Amino acid sequence: MALVAGCSSSVAGQPSASGGGSGSSVSGGSGKERLSPPLEQPVLDLKPFETKPCELLKPEQVASLTRAEPPESKDGILGPECAWPALDPVRDTRISLTLNVKTGEGLEGMYRRRSKYAQFVEFRVAGYPGVHANESEKAEGMGNCGSMVGVSDSTALLIIVHVQEGNPDYSTSCRVNEKIAEMMIQNLKAAK
Repeated sequence: MALVAGCSSSVAGQPSASGGGSGSSVSGGSGKERLSPPLEQPVLDLKPFETKPCELLKPEQVASLTRAEPPESKDGILGPECAWPALDPVRDTRISLTLNVKTGEGLEGMYRRRSKYAQFVEFRVAGYPGVHANESEKAEGMGNCGSMVGVSDSTALLIIVHVQEGNPDYSTSCRVNEKIAEMMIQNLKAAK
């Protein structure tokens, strides 16, 4: 089951060099036409959390979503990562997040690889643009969702969940990602 490109999680795919979509403005001086929606909210600084990505979600926020093992952090391909393994792998939700700070692409990178995804659904959370991007159309209905939210032109938040069957959010797992993204945005704003 492959989800969002570039994450080093075992459920993620690798990015491809294809693009798609349409846009009208130029992105970042590269001369390429911008495909992703422009940022209409203040830029959020991920630097304070680069050495402590697990603090981007508070323990009580994680507890409101699932029962989890203590978080595990590491430095990943896209940037710092944190995972909350499910306390009960048969019943509980597994959450992982990545601070996409290494590519310099932000959300634009997802749009440039849009044709790779069978599911590519745009959304907004707290006014920030995001996309649910899964390599299988059945991923969300089977409890899996990968999402990215742009917080600047060059950085983004990557969220991947695996919701277990029997959980009320199983067939709408991308909604869980939207809740997580909203929590992280609130925490980033509060950290200023």
